[in-house]
Amino acid sequence: MKKSLFVILVGCGSTESVTENDSQDTLTDESETWDTTDTSEPFEEDSATDTQPDSENPPQPEPQDYSVEGSYLVIASTGSVAASGCEDGMTYDHFIPEGVDNPPFLVLGHGFLRSGKMVGWGSHLASWGIEVVAPELCHFNVLTGVDHELNGVNLVELANDFGRDEVIYGGQSAGGLAAIIAAAQDPNAIGLLGLDATDTEGVPSVPDFIGQSYAGSVSTPAYGLVGEPSSCNSNNNGIALYAMMENPNVVRVTSSDHCDYENPTDWLCTSLCTNEGVSFSDESIATVIKHLGTAAVLSLSGDSDAAWQWSADTLSPLIGTGQVEFLQ
Repeated sequence: MKKSLFVILVGCGSTESVTENDSQDTLTDESETWDTTDTSEPFEEDSATDTQPDSENPPQPEPQDYSVEGSYLVIASTGSVAASGCEDGMTYDHFIPEGVDNPPFLVLGHGFLRSGKMVGWGSHLASWGIEVVAPELCHFNVLTGVDHELNGVNLVELANDFGRDEVIYGGQSAGGLAAIIAAAQDPNAIGLLGLDATDTEGVPSVPDFIGQSYAGSVSTPAYGLVGEPSSCNSNNNGIALYAMMENPNVVRVTSSDHCDYENPTDWLCTSLCTNEGVSFSDESIATVIKHLGTAAVLSLSGDSDAAWQWSADTLSPLIGTGQVEFLQ
């Protein structure tokens, strides 16, 4: 099977050889299809009224809606890789945008005991030209132990096994912590995306605030999307990690809960972690998170138009309505 470039979100990996399925199926294959139907509201921005370029008012990029599916056909496959401490190897889902040469490469990690909850993100990001690897982290087992640092090492091993020179790390919740640990150690890291990332605190047999030992070593640009503080996201203790980084960009999405940063989520998360009082609809929250998350990854790959989506001017309509708030 042809090996492709990709973006790695958090997972286990090693310098052992990677094995993938002998065949790759596009997402139009019923057996390998994730529902990419977008039912959310379109992301809207104020259109520019001054179209005459000048030195004081340079022309701005056209508004882009990254919350909808992109234009690329997505090829999905699964694979397995040997990884440190993973007795049976580490499995992963792999999403490739068809026809894209040297796409941005993202390693994306899931939260604690949330295996498979990032395939929606993988499919969506790949439709925008990003290659994504979403592994099943090996060291979140409540019986054999939780090892966040080894999860981070596994992510770096996975990236190295694919031989990429530039890697973006990302993850949700504890997967975001693993991504921070990976980005702090991998010289090939070019960026970080945290999706309501958390640090450790108050967990039996797990040291508190592991992330603080690594966040100060993250020198790449970092984007963070965070929800409302709750017990499900350790009361936003992950925010402190961005303050230790060299170049953080952090936005709170008002009314969002921990489950909003998974894709897909499930009844277990929504039963335990949904906000009781909200000011914005689930659809509008999902739209903002998907838009800004996709723009962040593209920005980290050098896309200036995507970076513009995170500017204060572009976000001013959402800031004005109170739907987003810049934290850093």
